[in-house]
Amino acid sequence: MSIIAQGAEAKIHRGQWHGRQVIIKERESKAYRPKELDTRLRNSRLKAEAQLISQARKAGVRTPLIYDIDLEKSSITMEFIDGPTAKTALQNSDDRKELAKTIGQRIGQLHNADLIHGDLTTSNMLFQGNEPCFIDFGLGEKSPEPEKKGVDLHLLKVALSSAHSEFADLYEIMSSAYANEYSQGKKILKVVEDIEKRGRYQ
Repeated sequence: MSIIAQGAEAKIHRGQWHGRQVIIKERESKAYRPKELDTRLRNSRLKAEAQLISQARKAGVRTPLIYDIDLEKSSITMEFIDGPTAKTALQNSDDRKELAKTIGQRIGQLHNADLIHGDLTTSNMLFQGNEPCFIDFGLGEKSPEPEKKGVDLHLLKVALSSAHSEFADLYEIMSSAYANEYSQGKKILKVVEDIEKRGRYQ
């Protein structure tokens, strides 16, 4: 196995599982926490992430298939998605407007199911053809709160404006598709505006 990413909470390995190419996400122990508490917290977050991934699939959103969960190692083994990040796809594709539209629709499906991604950036979506696969639900949760959905979208808007400033219409395309997909979408877009106003006056 080879480490392909190292975050504050987990290591991401690429390897093989029963002949399949996989990604293994292993939540790391924290020495400052009592061992029993540390194990309980890591496994609780691991199971919560696995549930969110499964619930997103049920909502019609592409996510990696889960092959195995190992509570002793606090690890989850998932399908390896062979495709560019949305960041790369939006930058290089001539169909970027259609890609942005599809992203908006899929986020609408997530939020319609009250699923909060928690780290909604263009680096946490991988494209297979014209379909985005959402990855890394480690900071996600299930919640009906408009504020949390607004924070999800605001984070994506910031990511789009910073990585794709030359394509200024991408967020508008994405948010329009989002509002068409999700019945409460227009309400959430107003929450995004409120979040931006609060940021300007702080």
